[in-house]
Parts: sequence; structure tokens; C-alpha cells
Amino acid sequence: MKSHDHSAKAIKCPNCDALFWRNKSTGRKPVYCSPGCKSAFFRKKGGPPPSVGYDQEIERIAQSAAGRARALAQVSALPVPALPLEAVRHCVALQRDLDDCIAVAIRNALDRGADWEGIAALTSMSVSTLKSRYSNSKVTATIRNRHRRRPPAPRTVSRPSQQTDDGSSGAAKDDDRSSSRSALARALSHLHRRSGMTVRTIGLVAGTSPSYVYRIMAGQRIPSWPVVRAFAQACDTEPGDFAELWHAAHGHAPAPAASRREAAARFQGAVRGLHLAEACPPLSSLTRQLDTLSRQDLQVITSLLGAQPTADAGHLGWQATAALTVALHGRTDRIRPLWQAMQNTAARRSTMLAEAFG
Repeated sequence: MKSHDHSAKAIKCPNCDALFWRNKSTGRKPVYCSPGCKSAFFRKKGGPPPSVGYDQEIERIAQSAAGRARALAQVSALPVPALPLEAVRHCVALQRDLDDCIAVAIRNALDRGADWEGIAALTSMSVSTLKSRYSNSKVTATIRNRHRRRPPAPRTVSRPSQQTDDGSSGAAKDDDRSSSRSALARALSHLHRRSGMTVRTIGLVAGTSPSYVYRIMAGQRIPSWPVVRAFAQACDTEPGDFAELWHAAHGHAPAPAASRREAAARFQGAVRGLHLAEACPPLSSLTRQLDTLSRQDLQVITSLLGAQPTADAGHLGWQATAALTVALHGRTDRIRPLWQAMQNTAARRSTMLAEAFG
């Protein structure tokens, strides 16, 4: 039996707050009352930062997985053959998102009172395997690695506050920009497949290397506007259809239009860009999602998304515009300023005509 020197000052364990004494008077002074308390303390210390909530992480990962699933479905549905490994790449990325989501969801469940036995019954895994695979430190490392892999936000001038005027956090804005970058990449990738041109040919026309074109279409790089314009022109497509996607990918606010014609062109290009990012689904399938809209709205939408738009985009109300944006998985906060600018320029033009003709 070990003897304790009770004449010495008691030591308080930082993990369990218990008092203990040194077993011997020589050597380094102990910090923890037992090896188990030492391990438990370091597990707590390696836990997720207080600012990182599991619910928020689950939402982010789920949004990423949803985007990858849509991209995979588009690759499979396109009549033009995709790149040989593109479907595999999307599957691997989707599997990684799902694995990470399960890991974070398990830690979230434990924090909310679930036990390992209940999780084991749900996942058909043993408790020992779960504890080893989804330990606090490993899940924390998973979250940090995801943050590290997240593309850097474009450098824009903004206020130093961490909350924006609309009440959303900076992290949410980063996720929005990441989604916008993905939309631009999907639109360019679809355009390439539809054109039937080789990546090498597009690279030569756009003045860049084939490897850079691949990175653009994979969402790994955000191209400059001259490259996007040359890419679109090489594929016989109006560059204006990519303008809003490009601005959103860089985090730029929609620019004000000087005239109604310019405002209408920007709005129309933004809607067509969203249509390209979704691999141009057939108008018949798209309008089925908009069955609550009037026949006139559907006719305007059909014209706007057609090969040769003829309808006046200004006839589309905001309710129909918002429904179309959601159906195309776009952001209404980006489309609304463009729609509003079109309405404002139309109102100013009507006022000026009324004043001119009395």
C-alpha cells in the first residue's frame, strides 16, 4: 500500500476537482489524480470550439451534400457524355459529406442526452467501434479540416462587424459565395458538354490551359470575366447569361443599371444563368413546379428561357420571379435587386413619357 505525505500541500485535480497528495517527494509534481483523469481532461480540451455549433455544422454539410447530389444527377441525365471520372468524383465527394455528417450528428446526439448503446442499435455498429471512430477529438478534427478545405472568401470591402445588415452571419455569407461558385462551375461545365467541344479547344479560344479549364468546371478556380466571356462565345452562348453568376461567385453586389433595356437584359441573363447551372431542365418539367402561376407568367418564363427570348421580362411579377428562382435553386436575395431595378427603370420611363406628353 502506497503512503502519502499529508504534510505536503494537497493538489487539486483540474479534471475532477478532487484533492490528492504526492506518492513520493522526488520527481515532477503530478497534475492529475490518475491517468484516467489526465486522458479525460485532454479529451475535453480537444473538443469543438464554443463558437462551432453542431447544428450549424450539420446544416452546412447537408447543404453541401445536396449540391453534390444535384450535380451528380445532372451528370447522369445529360445527353452529352460527361468527363470520364466526373461521376466518380461527385460520388466520392458526396460520400465524404455523408460520412462527415454522420460523425457530427452522432456527437450532437450525445450532447443532447443520447447514449452509445442507442446509437449502436441505430447504426448496427458496436459501442467500442463507435467510440473509436467518433470520438470527440476525431470529430473536432473533421470539422476543422472541413473549415480548412473551404474555399477562401473573395476579398471585398466590408464593415468589420460579424453580423450583416440582414442579420445573417459572416459564415452564412461564405456558404452563399461557395454555393455561387458551384453554380458558375456547373453552368460552365454544362455549356462545355452541350457544345461538344474539347477542353483543349475551349482553352485555346479562351486563352488559357486545358488544366485550368478543368479546374474552372470543377469549381476549384474562379475565372476572370474575360475567360468566362471567351468560354461562352466559344460555345456560341450569350456571355451575359453568365454575368450574374460570375458576380455572385466573386461576392459582388448586383450593379445598378442605367436604362430599362440594360436592367431587363441583366435580369434575363441572371435567370438564364440559373437555368444553365441546373443543366437546362426541360421547360415542361420546370413549369410543372410552377403550376400555381398564371398562364401569362408561364408564357413569359418559357420565352425567357427559350433559345430566342421574345417576351418582355418586365411583365413577370415578383411572386412568379421568386417561384422560378427557387425552382432553379437560386438565391432570391440576388435576383430581387435585378428585378426591382427593372421595375424602377420602367416606372421612371413611364413618368418621363407622361411629363413629356402632358
